[in-house]
Amino acid sequence: MADAVLPAVADVQGTGSNLKGENVPVHVTSIRLNKDNYHSWSATLEIGITSRGCLQYITGEKPAPAKNDPQWATWTLEDSQVKVWLISSVSADMQPLILRKSTAYEMWTILARMYGRKKRVLHTYQIKRSIYALRQGESSVAPFYAALKTKWEELDYHTNDDWKNASDQALYWKKEWTDRTFIFLGGLRDEFESVRSQLLNCDEIPGIEEVYARVEAEEQRRQIMHIDTSHGSSPTAFVSRTASTGQCSSRRCSHCNKLGHSVDFCWDLHPEKRLVRGRPPSTRQAPSVLEPSQNTSINFATSKLSADQLKELQAYISRLQKSPSRAAPSNSLGA
Repeated sequence: MADAVLPAVADVQGTGSNLKGENVPVHVTSIRLNKDNYHSWSATLEIGITSRGCLQYITGEKPAPAKNDPQWATWTLEDSQVKVWLISSVSADMQPLILRKSTAYEMWTILARMYGRKKRVLHTYQIKRSIYALRQGESSVAPFYAALKTKWEELDYHTNDDWKNASDQALYWKKEWTDRTFIFLGGLRDEFESVRSQLLNCDEIPGIEEVYARVEAEEQRRQIMHIDTSHGSSPTAFVSRTASTGQCSSRRCSHCNKLGHSVDFCWDLHPEKRLVRGRPPSTRQAPSVLEPSQNTSINFATSKLSADQLKELQAYISRLQKSPSRAAPSNSLGA
C-alpha cells in the first residue's frame, strides 16, 4: 500500500547527490519488519542503505544542515529517500508509528527502541536456550556450525554493551569464544569423539575456526573411507568385507546371522577354515580326540565301514577313554 503513495526521487542536477537518476528503487530489502524479526530486518536494511551510500542518515552521523546551506537540497533529497526505504520495509500496522517523523534518523531510532531493545532480556534468554539445545543430529558438520554461528550473532546483537576497559573486553570475548567452542564440540555426534578428545586434551584449546576445520576434515576422511559409524563398523571389519571383491558382500550366515559369509564358511561351525595370517590353513590336521562324555554312538545305516572295522574302531575308542593321554591314532584301522 505504501508503494503507491510514496513519491519517486527525481534527478537533481548539480547537487552532488548519491541518488541521481530516475530508477532509484523503493525497496532495499525483501524483509518486512514485524514484532519478531527486528534483528534480521535491521541487518539487511543496513546493508541495502549502505550500498546506496546513505548509512549516515540512519546513524545520525549526517545531521540536517541549515536551510540556507547549499547542501540543504541534497540532504533533503537523500534523507527523504532513506525514509521511503524505511516506510516501505515495515508492515502496514507499523507505518503510522514513523510516518510523521521529520528525519530518517528519527524513524530508525524509534523502531530500534520499540523492537530492538524492548525485550532484550527475554530475547537473550530465548537465544541462549536454543543455543544450548542445538545438536548436530543427522545433519553434517557445516549446517550445524552455521546454525550456531547465526544464533551467536543474534546473541551478540542483544548483548553488545559498551566496554570502558579494552583489556576487560578482550578477556571477556576470549572466554566467551572458548565457551562457544565447548558448545560446538559438545553438540557433535559420538563418532567425532576421537577428534573431540584430541582437542580437549590440548594445553590451550584452538580457536573456533581451527576447531571447525579439524572436525570437518575428520568428517570428510570418514566419508572417503566409507566408515558406517551408525552401525559401529571399524576399518578392520571394512577390510575383511571388501578384501575379495572390493564391495560389501550381501551374503548372510544362517547360523550366526552375520554378513560376509555363508553357513558353509562360518568359523563357528568350521573353525578349520579360519585364515591364518592371510593364508589358508594346512590340510594336515591332528586327529580329534573324543571327550569321555561325548556320545560315541555310530550311525551304522550311513557308515561305509565293514563290521570288523567298526568293532576295531569301538575298541580303539574304549582304550582312549581309559587312557586320555594317548592321543596317537592307531594304524591298525583299514582304509
